[in-house]
Amino acid sequence: MKQNGLEKTLAVVLGGTMVAAMTVSSPAQARDTKVALGIGSSYEHYSRSYDSDERAVQDGASDSPVESDETPRADERYNRLRITPLIALTNQSARDVLSLRYSPSLRYDEESGDSDIDQNLQATLSYALTRDWDVRFGESYVLTDQNIRSDFGRGTGADGGGSASGDQLSDNEGLRRYWKNDLSFSTTYRYWEDSSFSLGYSLGHLTHTDVPATSRYEDYVRHGATLGVGHRLSSVWRLSATGGYTRGLFEEAEQSGSDGQADGGGEVAVDNDLHEFRASTTLESSHFEHHLLTLKYGFTGVEYDDVERNATTVHDLTAGWQWQFAQDTSVYLGAGPSYSKAEEQEGNWGYNATASLRYTLERSTFEASLAHGYDVQNFTGTDESGLREYWQSRLDFSHQLIKDVSLKMFTYYRNEDQEDVTAQRAAATGDGTATDGQEPAITYETTTFNRERFGVGTSLGYTFARWYSMGVSYDYLVQDSEQKDDSYDEHRVVVSLSMEMDVFNWQ
Repeated sequence: MKQNGLEKTLAVVLGGTMVAAMTVSSPAQARDTKVALGIGSSYEHYSRSYDSDERAVQDGASDSPVESDETPRADERYNRLRITPLIALTNQSARDVLSLRYSPSLRYDEESGDSDIDQNLQATLSYALTRDWDVRFGESYVLTDQNIRSDFGRGTGADGGGSASGDQLSDNEGLRRYWKNDLSFSTTYRYWEDSSFSLGYSLGHLTHTDVPATSRYEDYVRHGATLGVGHRLSSVWRLSATGGYTRGLFEEAEQSGSDGQADGGGEVAVDNDLHEFRASTTLESSHFEHHLLTLKYGFTGVEYDDVERNATTVHDLTAGWQWQFAQDTSVYLGAGPSYSKAEEQEGNWGYNATASLRYTLERSTFEASLAHGYDVQNFTGTDESGLREYWQSRLDFSHQLIKDVSLKMFTYYRNEDQEDVTAQRAAATGDGTATDGQEPAITYETTTFNRERFGVGTSLGYTFARWYSMGVSYDYLVQDSEQKDDSYDEHRVVVSLSMEMDVFNWQ
């Protein structure tokens, strides 16, 4: 997961992309190739102020074997000017599509005088082996220090399932520089009308290159395999099932000024390596026109390599109803029981529920969603992992003011109770030391803390002269947490001007 690993991964990816490009460029088929060039400039203001009067530190934190740093976390702020060139390639035929998009960016911070280069590479290749069988390769590489806050992205799926089922990078520990590389492969075979079988594999790397000394950021290597089947039983009934296995390998991120020695203060390192299992099956009925009824069962299970850490399982059963009562208006309602259990602890019964509404007018779209449920998130980029119970709501509104001017607004709220490992100690063996040269067994203490987030944002976009676009956006987030140095308010303003133009187009 160090820099040499990055170089090897990029070499494989770029080499494979070149081979794929040459392979699909066969003159046997008519091809359409487009090359676009562009450049963008932006001004970015960001500020985060931590709450000096925090609500409370976790219960039992004073008993932790590791003394906490009593110095409050420093506020963060930057004012950046950014220049971003762009090159994009699209090469397609009747059977395949190759897409490459590369946009490095040079940024300069007016306040600190620092400058650096961020990287962003996206590549996809889709190829139809036959009329009913296709494969897809994907590659994404990002090098940046910008915060990733998935909360402000779409929180609900098409069916209104507003869980946080996908693990997302967290920025609760503040700014840091990292690179993230994700490689994926999938294949789908359609064997019957509205019936298909799919397989997938993904490999993900996350490596931090510069993190604060007191942060809890983690690096990881992530291997994932998925399997899916969807079968049309009749014109009314459809059954689908998916399964996934993920292997996660973690290590503490190298901190600023670190000499690379682990466990420097005699602290016992946490082993977060794990196996994660996810599965679901859904029965759909379209017996009533414009009404889709669903019954879904979902399972999530996590097992840690460290036998002293409790395995966790979550079961969900959800009955759903989707009503398309107008061409541009739909509503979804879903609810059911949930059961979560940690190994060697009593299980807990709860519920999952989702409601969403989408309403579209000629020039406007309104979306609203509410959700409650349980999930396990492990690949957040920090050592926070485990079971979360969440309540979430979101409102989105978009409006086309005039032909080339659009307005977007949103508001978002999330409340979650999350398990956290607060301490790890050597198990008692008389004098509490290792015997026979063996490392002592480790015991873990966990607690549950609450975290609330509220955010609002708006953006205004203008396109002109075919190739040009301007934009201005503002986001505000306030977070209130029972964790230390985890309550803050945040402002972000971005003003941008960009141009993207097709320079080559040949067949």
